[in-house]
Amino acid sequence: MKKATIKDIAKAAGVSIATVSYILNDVKTQSISDETRVKVLKIAQQLHYVTNRSARSLKLQKTGLIGILLFKDLEPKPWSDLNYVKTLYRIEQLCGERGYHVIFMQIDGEAPSYDMIRERNLDGVFLINVDQERFATISRYFGFGIPVFAVDSHIEDTLFHKIIPDFENGFRSANARLGETPEFLVMDAYNDAELVGIVKRRSGLDEARIHVYESKEGLNAFLSKIPAGSPGIVVNEFLANEVLRTHEHIAVLCTSHYPDIVPAKVAKITYELNEYKQVVDMMDRNIHDADYSNPDKFIYLSVSS
Repeated sequence: MKKATIKDIAKAAGVSIATVSYILNDVKTQSISDETRVKVLKIAQQLHYVTNRSARSLKLQKTGLIGILLFKDLEPKPWSDLNYVKTLYRIEQLCGERGYHVIFMQIDGEAPSYDMIRERNLDGVFLINVDQERFATISRYFGFGIPVFAVDSHIEDTLFHKIIPDFENGFRSANARLGETPEFLVMDAYNDAELVGIVKRRSGLDEARIHVYESKEGLNAFLSKIPAGSPGIVVNEFLANEVLRTHEHIAVLCTSHYPDIVPAKVAKITYELNEYKQVVDMMDRNIHDADYSNPDKFIYLSVSS
């Protein structure tokens, strides 16, 4: 199969060869619109374009820096600051084992700042809990060949990898542990509305029997309509402790990797945090191997118990 060239990309994008070259080589001195930049990068990905190794060798002079950007909850919750602590620790640990230094930054919802991306030459990036709108904005800053992994976001973009808990098998395990069909679902809110919709659909429950947490008052109002003793499922162990105040017959999907905070008598479904090792391995290979391309853009953390 003939390899794609810059000329092929330029023709498909309707731009000049020079423009494509500037974008693929991340030349900062040229004024190119974000729309054109994103379009060219997507076409390059779709055509499976690979830079020649002599030019690529310049890019391989790495900084050894991995960026982790945590997007704060658009609607803060009492446990917001704890949700991703174990995930952050594991990613940082794994990156360190491979010789990378990690730069961590929280992105505010109302006034986001992307200075770290503008000022640093990052080798790879993890985006955690990013919503579609801010993802569209921040993705413009990533040059060709910089691997980007989005955690807990169902971004429909073939340029980036996504890491999501396996909710389908999680719900299946929860149903089995309950021993009967659940009558309600209470779930934590994610910034990405598409992911929220996917979790709802995976549960198999009607919309009227699903509550997405926004406030304690809203949760109490929802639970007051559910008879005591009814079986249910809760997504997020911090939220589960709120539900347990009135409803004890639940199974919990421990998406924050803190099963021990839930009472031992409660059925707990956990996810394999150590699978981030294969994620970091994939990012590392993307960084160092110009020919490597993994077609599977969705990575699902498997149920471990």
